[in-house]
Amino acid sequence: MSLIQKMDKILQNFYRSLLARLDEKVSNYDHRIPNNMRNLKKYIRKGDVLLVEGDSEISRIIKLFSTSHWSHIAFYVADELIKKGSPLRETLLDQYGEGARYMLIEAFASRGVIASPVTKYRDFNIRICRPFAISKSDMQEVTDLVIADLGKHYDQRNIVDIALMLMPKWLNPFRKRNMRACLGNCNDFEVICSGMIARAFQNVGYPIAPVLPASESGNVKSPYGDRLVMRHFTQILPRDFDLSPNFEIIKFNIIESGKFDYRSLPWFDLNIRNLKSSGQETRTKETGEQHEI
Repeated sequence: MSLIQKMDKILQNFYRSLLARLDEKVSNYDHRIPNNMRNLKKYIRKGDVLLVEGDSEISRIIKLFSTSHWSHIAFYVADELIKKGSPLRETLLDQYGEGARYMLIEAFASRGVIASPVTKYRDFNIRICRPFAISKSDMQEVTDLVIADLGKHYDQRNIVDIALMLMPKWLNPFRKRNMRACLGNCNDFEVICSGMIARAFQNVGYPIAPVLPASESGNVKSPYGDRLVMRHFTQILPRDFDLSPNFEIIKFNIIESGKFDYRSLPWFDLNIRNLKSSGQETRTKETGEQHEI
């Protein structure tokens, strides 16, 4: 083994040890919106991606360097893993019962690519993103590609390279990388959560966060009225699915049911209508400006 190979192995072990420690849960997670699991199961569809605000130290770091609430992403495969002939059918049915009909594929630094029931995110801040107008056959191909990643390892170097790439230019040794550059170990056996899903969509030509060539970046016609460059899937982050103009945001908790009536909300101890009609005002001491409460 050469010196370079030894150093590379030491670095890989360091990444693995560091990320395993950072994967531990924090004690002060802020779950802001209660999730209705019945509605989630009713309105989520195969091929949707689930954005998650994670509860670990590494989630905090990812949110910091990506300037986004979303630190993790999972792909919803519904009951694909328990269909007749699936090698995982009996195992998942024994382990999750009815929950095996509502499964996600996701990648973690400490566990690699695994299958999980969607109900595991009951107490997390989550968002559903749905690819708009994708064909049925392409959606099935995307699903099959993500399922094929089960059991793969997590690419620790990929997430480190992304963090370095997003640093300020004066700290960023990757600033000369273009949008097609592969980050991480760049092999077929290691992935990260967002890159795994992005690769499957890009394989059928479905865009996540494409960019314009430098010579056309000032053209106001996009998105997507100009020629595009497909950003390499290893550079895709969970936030890119949220920001993508071709993924719909599905408000499963209330709005999807079409039954939302804000006038009949059961407020605990505040009469909203009386407050609105009373026109209470307050005056700031310094400016003398009036403000309605």
